Amino acid sequence: MQRAQRWRLWTLLLATGLPGCVSTHYASISPGTLSGDLTVKWWEPDYFEFIPSPQRPLRFERGTNGDVIQPESFYTDGGSIPKPFQALKNYSPWGYAPAFVIHDWLFHMQDCQLSSHERYTLESAAQIMSEVMKTMMESPKFKFGDKTTVYLMHQAVRSPFAAAAWNDRNCVRLRPANIGTEPPTAEFRVSFP
Repeated sequence: MQRAQRWRLWTLLLATGLPGCVSTHYASISPGTLSGDLTVKWWEPDYFEFIPSPQRPLRFERGTNGDVIQPESFYTDGGSIPKPFQALKNYSPWGYAPAFVIHDWLFHMQDCQLSSHERYTLESAAQIMSEVMKTMMESPKFKFGDKTTVYLMHQAVRSPFAAAAWNDRNCVRLRPANIGTEPPTAEFRVSFP
């Protein structure tokens, strides 16, 4: 098959299959309840510390089973979106910050073998991220994203690369040796009802 024919075939497959996959995935997601404050401190490029609020901790209650996910202090990079894709609309590493922080927390739990980590799998971590994204998108105040982005990010966080990260058990504790003892002064905070 010639190169031009292959491109036409892939374009046809994407054009006919992607909308169905997007709709099916989005319809299968149960939104939950997102609440609390999301505060991160910047340490260095692409390296932030999530700081839980004592008064209003960031929490996500799943609509499917009532499971509550409430991250503790840990390091995050927001969404691990490759740089070339960040130029595209809806692919900001902080555009869906609560979803990315919740997802990264599940990975941190797995890496460090924290209490209750065994309740989650790579697949459930991907599903939970989609649930948080849909919860955000269905809020009238949130004017970002689309169903295709939710689907494509769900697929990305189930990829072989994500599976390797899920299984690597690379537990990064707070205050690693290569980071100073005091963070820079930059701090970002977002609140949810």
